[in-house]
Amino acid sequence: MSRVDEILKKCAAMMANIGMKTPLDVGDVRTAKQLEQQWLQEIKDIDPVAYKMLVPDLHESGTQEQKKSTE
Repeated sequence: MSRVDEILKKCAAMMANIGMKTPLDVGDVRTAKQLEQQWLQEIKDIDPVAYKMLVPDLHESGTQEQKKSTE
């Protein structure tokens, strides 16, 4: 399993356990979002292409929507 896959698995497990009072429960959504941002930065450092697929450029997305609406 690649490091990116490991990070994504860890993130999914964390999000699934918020508020469940399990060992993987980080306590609240705010803490989970902070960890998610750290892990996304780690993914960006490891594999910029994977990062771009996970976090699409909102500006590019808006441009594509504008093109569709003017066609």
